[in-house]
Amino acid sequence: MTPYRLDRRSMLRGIMAAGAVSSLPSGRAKAASRPLSLLTNWYAQAEHGGYYQASEDGLYNAQNLDVSIQMGGPQMNMTQLLMAGQCDIAIMQGEEAIRCAVQGIPAVAIATTFQKGVGGLMTHPDIHDIAELKGHPILISSEGRASFWVWLKKRYGFTEDQAHPYTYNLQPFAFNPQMAMQAFVSSEPYGAKKAGIPFNFFLLDDLGYAAYGNVLMVSRKTLEERGPELQKFIAASSEGWKRYIFGESTKGDAAIRKANPDMSADQLAWSRQKLRDIKALGAPGAPIMTMNDERWQRIYDIQLSAQLIADSPKWKEGYTLDVVHNSLATVPA
Repeated sequence: MTPYRLDRRSMLRGIMAAGAVSSLPSGRAKAASRPLSLLTNWYAQAEHGGYYQASEDGLYNAQNLDVSIQMGGPQMNMTQLLMAGQCDIAIMQGEEAIRCAVQGIPAVAIATTFQKGVGGLMTHPDIHDIAELKGHPILISSEGRASFWVWLKKRYGFTEDQAHPYTYNLQPFAFNPQMAMQAFVSSEPYGAKKAGIPFNFFLLDDLGYAAYGNVLMVSRKTLEERGPELQKFIAASSEGWKRYIFGESTKGDAAIRKANPDMSADQLAWSRQKLRDIKALGAPGAPIMTMNDERWQRIYDIQLSAQLIADSPKWKEGYTLDVVHNSLATVPA
């Protein structure tokens, strides 16, 4: 097992351009009519496991789909790559779907990986309420500053001078007992645990920041031309996620580690458990990867109240419920 290093970016390897493809032969259909490419939002990890599992288990093949998985990485403009046709499906955040619609960009959310955002803030153990971070330095990424950070400032009275650049490195957090940092429940806390750094974690969803996590986006053109294929892809992927999180994940883990050799089996197991703990795929019996109007309305209302978007009826063009349907796998009881 490769030891976890404090610099998270140094332990993760992957492509830096959207054109590099992670091929998964066992999940590729031999006679599919047209390839379908999925671009992830980071290097291969458990947060993408259901797609790797579906490919390795032949679930896409069974639907006569020729699916490839392309790894993302830092500094990638996912909307730009999607609209340029560099991929058919891109993993993004739900807030981006609404922003695209308001701005007139023809990108559409067709399903969500997680029923809630898996991001939050990691603090030192003396912080028991997020409001106690007022005046503390907080490491926030550029993407975070344009989304949840604005909401946090408004809700808790945080100030802009508290925000410091997040560089995917745990060392500033480790050496400054006053510091907090943005984190994913299934990722950075693992690094802190391995390094022996005590911490508390606050999930943004629990604080009231509603979001869908790892939403699947397509161009409107792709939606119109390949709707039936997209339905099959989502159905197969939902079964892949059921197997990866609640069943036998060996093949999915192997595919992730092949694409990203520095990802350890221990971290993958940790991440799966955390995703189970927070019920990321939904409550028992819930359809996996589904979405609903009520949740989207709440996401929109939060974005609007934080003045992150303009008030526009066009926001509803940012998602469709036509692709998630009755053939989705469900969360085990």
